[in-house]
Amino acid sequence: STPGVPGEEAEFKIELLLVADVGIIGLPNAGKSSLLNTLTKAHSKVGDFPFTTLEPALGSFYGYILADIPGLIEGASEGRGLGYKFLKHIERTKAFLHCISAESENPLESYNVVRKELGLYNKDMLKKPELIVLTKIDLISPEEKRFKIKLLAEAGREVLPVSIIDDRLVKEFSDTLVKTLKVRA
Repeated sequence: STPGVPGEEAEFKIELLLVADVGIIGLPNAGKSSLLNTLTKAHSKVGDFPFTTLEPALGSFYGYILADIPGLIEGASEGRGLGYKFLKHIERTKAFLHCISAESENPLESYNVVRKELGLYNKDMLKKPELIVLTKIDLISPEEKRFKIKLLAEAGREVLPVSIIDDRLVKEFSDTLVKTLKVRA
């Protein structure tokens, strides 16, 4: 036998990043958690105040993993709010469901705030496939819904309206999402 010798010593910081097929992103109170819960039977916390979701929540949707990412705000890429912590998780998703509340006065501006933060954090995230989801459409008139969908379509992406309290719309949304995910898989 031989006597032992001191080994090497080091400190490591290990970060575990979420791996999901689709990241559900958007400003606070955009309906992300409610959509995840409706589509996957997950139990993400829902509340009528910003930053209800403090940790990513996951759900399985026809074999695809959906991740509810806490709301991003302007300045998230610089560490404001909870954003920087969760922008790292978004890097690992394959696609985005970008939720925008129909209650937003300017939905295109809401869309652009989140897109800007994604680009400031990592320009490659702007290249990922994305569906825009106009949520909470039960709270606006049909005319306003058409106007906001047309406005968001200017971003060059498909816009899907949904209200979690309308089973028909949830079914249509779900069917479209499944087809979209299968095509992009």
